[in-house]
Amino acid sequence: MGIETMAIASLAMTAAGAGLGAIGEANRAQAQAGQANYLSQVARTSQIAARRNAELARQQGEVDAGRQQLKTAQLEGSQRAALASQGGDVNSGSPLDILGDTARAGYTDAATLRSNAAQKAYNYEIQANDAAGSANDDTFQATNATANLPYTIGSSLLGSASSIAGRARDWFPSPKH
Repeated sequence: MGIETMAIASLAMTAAGAGLGAIGEANRAQAQAGQANYLSQVARTSQIAARRNAELARQQGEVDAGRQQLKTAQLEGSQRAALASQGGDVNSGSPLDILGDTARAGYTDAATLRSNAAQKAYNYEIQANDAAGSANDDTFQATNATANLPYTIGSSLLGSASSIAGRARDWFPSPKH
């Protein structure tokens, strides 16, 4: 095999490698886009779950506050009955103060339950917003990987073409005038 044949074979192999490199770049970009789209879907699912958890936390807070109000009303009723059985007036003096303290404590407990539920819901909303941001970023990454593919392939092919031209110039110098 002559030097020219070897040179041509070498150039052909370099050109084939450039083509395979371009195919590899396309596959890599598709894999990146697929991974980014998957991560975007996971984040969207997390966003939906966090928003649902926030709503459930609010609902549970209302249920808990309602139960606390019922407990307070039952306690007030028991206190009222106990105080009345002692023969006193439950609508004035110390008995009225006791009932007022019970009502205030019950109101405070119910308000605390609502506040705790609101804080829990707020934390879930933050999680939902974080997940939405991640989903948007992942969607951007997928779009970017696909949009840049022609430039990446073009750059790879131009680099290979430049390398092939340089080798061809070395092996096949142009005739001197």
